[in-house]
Amino acid sequence: MSEGIERKIVTVKALTHKELAQMYGVSWSTFRNWMKRVEHGVGKKTGHFYHIHQVKKIFQLFGKPQKVVLTSNDIEDILSPKI
Repeated sequence: MSEGIERKIVTVKALTHKELAQMYGVSWSTFRNWMKRVEHGVGKKTGHFYHIHQVKKIFQLFGKPQKVVLTSNDIEDILSPKI
């Protein structure tokens, strides 16, 4: 791999409106307005979460987010050795 190129592995998982808004660097209400325009293609969230297939569709529609939100479980998975 060439120098200066960094590879990041992002695990797609069910996400909330708030988490997605943070990833795109916009307010919750702005993200909600974005979603109103594409809800017919993405579908309604179940409870508080968009499912994995919906999150993938959101990434396709709005592009790859610049910020990644990690939970404590994600950090533990990254730091713990895999056997």
